[in-house]
Amino acid sequence: MMRAVISPSTGPHSAFRAFVVIVGALAAVFGIGCEADREPIVLSGPAQGTSYRVTITEPPAELDADRARAAMRDVIDAVDRRMSTWRDDSEVSRFNAGPANEWVSVSPQLAGLVRHALRIGRETEGAFDVTIAPVLQIWGFGAGADRPERLPSRDELDAAREDTGIGLVDVRMEPPALRKKRAGTRLDLAGLAQGYTVDRMAERLDELGAKRYLVELGGELFARGRKSEDDAWRIGVEKPQAGVRAVERVVELADAGMTTSGDYRDFFEIDGRRFSHTIDPRTGRPVAHDLRAVTVIAEDAITADAMATALLVMGPDNGLRYADAHDIAALFVSGGNEARYTESNSQAFEPYLQDKESQ
Repeated sequence: MMRAVISPSTGPHSAFRAFVVIVGALAAVFGIGCEADREPIVLSGPAQGTSYRVTITEPPAELDADRARAAMRDVIDAVDRRMSTWRDDSEVSRFNAGPANEWVSVSPQLAGLVRHALRIGRETEGAFDVTIAPVLQIWGFGAGADRPERLPSRDELDAAREDTGIGLVDVRMEPPALRKKRAGTRLDLAGLAQGYTVDRMAERLDELGAKRYLVELGGELFARGRKSEDDAWRIGVEKPQAGVRAVERVVELADAGMTTSGDYRDFFEIDGRRFSHTIDPRTGRPVAHDLRAVTVIAEDAITADAMATALLVMGPDNGLRYADAHDIAALFVSGGNEARYTESNSQAFEPYLQDKESQ
């Protein structure tokens, strides 16, 4: 049986996103019946500083690999042109380099995404903040940043934080434009751009007639339907132990997005002190709690992407309370060190839990 294993990779707020490794035989995904007689279409390639993988089972007769690959490339390239901070010519980079208090014309897609991101920021009371770029920069993260050789001073941190905050950015939809109140304010959309891209890839596959598929980009996932009539898409959530590749939980995914964020595989040390790569936008500092990883399942990948980051920032107790209060399906794995950890989950995640002995 094919299974995807989730483990962490680089992501927003310098939390780690998950990536997917297909560990089962591809032949095992073959279905039976009319369109099921066709072999799966499996695509992969570089994307947004990481990679993507698309598996389409029982593809429609009119869809071939070349057409599907071109469609996925078009989606990825379009998002990069609008939202990548690693491209000087992208829409968001042009906005970041612009002056304060002037409207900058952007595409409806970018304006809509920023509006959505600011709404999540308000709903999470700042645990998710796409204006965090100036703070990330002084900690050595984001486009063009250098790894720091010392901790930022209080004055440096305070100065960077003056340019952050969701109240510093305005969005206009007619005509679409963005405006910032401070020249130093910059957007970093890494916390949801990959989830957004996955959703756009899925939308395009729907338009091409695909009924069963799994899309993964940099750890953000979306599954349409079941892998076959007899099998579900089974996703393995990795144990949060550095240097260990083992499955903590297996969930079945259908018509939903999923993301795991964690901080256990990458961290940095300065003067003998270990610091998490997860930066809390509300303090501008690495988080100090013992939450190692959060997995979120949602109706789309963009929601799973953003909420996994926000809940990881909130920590095990506040994150769980928030997830339960807002009906978010979330799994939390905490631990004081790499070998000892505990699980907790929101009520909405209960349907996704399986007996570990059966996994």
